Amino acid sequence: MKKISIIGTGLSAIFSAIHLRKNTDLEINLFDKARGLGGRLATRRAEGGKFDHGAQYFTIETINNLPEIQMLINEGVIKNIDDKDIYFSPDGMTNIAKKLLMDFNIHKEHKLISIDKKNEAYKLFFENGSTFDSDYIIMSCPMPQSLEILDKSKIDYNNNLTKDLGDLSYFPCIVVMIKSEMKLSKLNKHIGTDVSSGNISWIGDNHRKKVSSIENYYTIQCSPEFSFENFDNEYEETNEKLKHEIEDIFGSDYQILSNHKWRYSIPKNFYQGDNSLVINEKNFLGLCGDIFTNGRFDGAITSGLSIADKFLNNELQK
Repeated sequence: MKKISIIGTGLSAIFSAIHLRKNTDLEINLFDKARGLGGRLATRRAEGGKFDHGAQYFTIETINNLPEIQMLINEGVIKNIDDKDIYFSPDGMTNIAKKLLMDFNIHKEHKLISIDKKNEAYKLFFENGSTFDSDYIIMSCPMPQSLEILDKSKIDYNNNLTKDLGDLSYFPCIVVMIKSEMKLSKLNKHIGTDVSSGNISWIGDNHRKKVSSIENYYTIQCSPEFSFENFDNEYEETNEKLKHEIEDIFGSDYQILSNHKWRYSIPKNFYQGDNSLVINEKNFLGLCGDIFTNGRFDGAITSGLSIADKFLNNELQK
């Protein structure tokens, strides 16, 4: 049985894997550098409660016909707000990834470092010292990480196609997870509120989302500008800089339970050529991710389906 390795377990990776399983008899293996699944579909526990500390909500207007999306709705894995096209996962966004990948071969804590040729296939080298042989590869990690891996690899691929990819970049995001004694009563999306000025851009209410059983567990996402300026600072320094703004919102009776940094949060610009990219057709090597589309939930899914379709078309032509 031929093997395909998918690097990452975010939405692009998930839907490329699902599409390939429906249409091939490949052995499909997914690899993630983290201990969890889902990329920015991220949920964290703290002192008996939980926080969504990555993606907060999403829309499905362009993808609501997919059977997997309907399954998530029917089984209550995702819900919308007041019949609007604003969806979230009541028990935490990471449950979307867990549900969709429950029957796949997942290799956690496998950070891909480089790729070598092995006969007519590939050998993958991981930071933990393990290796894995694969006939085909799909890479869904953020573009700078994909390019770094390719640069360290000893494989053939079309360098002309990757020239423009180095110009693609992302906004970072610093996240602060807060337990407050004061409830925020005015949340314009019911699950959170946009903040139009200052160093904070979003406040999410994890209890209203039914992520946390404990009330007043809030996720704060810092603005792109503040996150960029302070990304390399220690969390204590960052939290101190945010203190006055946080106190203006929550008062003085709050506790910061955790922090997180997303180096590659939202794409600044997008690849204009297609929804995904094949850089080796002979020994299939493809790239996908939300930076090929619109930077959103639906765009990531569209890119994953796109690269899977390109694989199917490529193999049919052989």
